[in-house]
Amino acid sequence: MGGRLNRVVAVAMVHGPAAGLDLLATLQPDKRMARHRRLLATRAHLMEMLGQHDAAADAYRDAARRATSAPERRHLASRAARLSVRSGVGPA
Repeated sequence: MGGRLNRVVAVAMVHGPAAGLDLLATLQPDKRMARHRRLLATRAHLMEMLGQHDAAADAYRDAARRATSAPERRHLASRAARLSVRSGVGPA
């Protein structure tokens, strides 16, 4: 999975976050990968870059719920909270 996500990030860096999200969507048919915390966090970051703050906050929260360590969970939850405050929406 790491290689595929690395490619998504590289595409986003070269062609922009929308191109990265398009490539990320091609990974959706793989059910294991579609709900993996790293994929969700990558999606959240790309959405954040596009200014889609509400959707990004939701994706960060979803990734946080799937995180396997407390520090990772706190980091992802804090990203979601920051975006929620920014958009004027309270935490879900």
